[in-house]
Amino acid sequence: MQTAVWMGFALVMILFGAELFTNAIEWLGDKLHLGQSAVGSVLAALGTALPETAVPITAILFDRSNRAAEDVGIGGILGAPFLLVTLGSLVIAVALFLTRGRHRGSAQLHIERRSFERDMSAFLCAYAFVLVVGVIPNAALHALAPWLLVAAYAAFITRTLVSKAPVEDTDDLHPLYLQWKADRPSTAVVALQLVVSLGAIVGGAHLLSRGVETVALAWNIPPFVLSAILIPIATELPETLNSVVWIRQGKDGLALGNITGAMVFQSTVVPAIGIWLTPWRLYPEAMLAGGLTLCAGALIFGVYRLRGALLPGILLAASLLYWLLPLQTLATRYHLVSLHGVSAGLLALAALLTLRATRVARAA
Repeated sequence: MQTAVWMGFALVMILFGAELFTNAIEWLGDKLHLGQSAVGSVLAALGTALPETAVPITAILFDRSNRAAEDVGIGGILGAPFLLVTLGSLVIAVALFLTRGRHRGSAQLHIERRSFERDMSAFLCAYAFVLVVGVIPNAALHALAPWLLVAAYAAFITRTLVSKAPVEDTDDLHPLYLQWKADRPSTAVVALQLVVSLGAIVGGAHLLSRGVETVALAWNIPPFVLSAILIPIATELPETLNSVVWIRQGKDGLALGNITGAMVFQSTVVPAIGIWLTPWRLYPEAMLAGGLTLCAGALIFGVYRLRGALLPGILLAASLLYWLLPLQTLATRYHLVSLHGVSAGLLALAALLTLRATRVARAA
């Protein structure tokens, strides 16, 4: 009970810090006169990705000699993109059905094709490279990989910043939380709020990572699997909730860019830190999570390239892959053969949803 209370308190700290950071980073984007693509795929994504980034990194840094802490860190690193591309797709699909499902042909995302293809291409290539590094025991590759990943993210930011996207209207920005007098905050106050938010995020992340270690030990569950499933569900709330709000407002580009931009950051910079701080040896559970992530991302991207539309059915099909990780872990650990049948059924359902969605896209 005490562990649950501390984990709840840690989550509140993380979400509070993320809210402060996102608010400050939006004002920073306004001061830098950045376009919508940069705000959605870089600044907003970076801000909302901080919680799920801070948890695994602090787990590794504060207890580097502990194998369980290392597993928690790697699970959080690989699990964040896994959850975004699966359950994040589910949240967007549900939001589309609830807000636009009444009108035929309207329940789809209206996004900028170039921005979406840029984000997804960068994510799939970087994430696949991260998995390759985890299975090839080569010291030179291990030493070079973090620099290549950081360079890839720098190139992604450069391409995003030079894109010809419209600048956001500052009237839509929420007032800076730490601004008391002037309507337009000063640069110093924006910087102060950034520092305060980072302190709350890092402190809460450290408490949450220790709580996950305690729960994994008490429940006899592999720390990697628990961290890959539990931590992202809690820390991905900023991305998913922001996307629901933006879809309701008709800002599909911001809604999807917030998620895909976070996925790029979490498949480049965050794994680069993990590879640098750990031996980065990926065991079967990690490879399963990574393989499912690539499959879900490739499904969404492939159907979009094929049909030119992003429909709820494809997002729902991708979301079903999330459940394969806990099902296969339980089936292997406790010898529950029946769960393999459940997994096969989910795969069949995902295939049916994909076929139906492609037919709808073709008719549209």
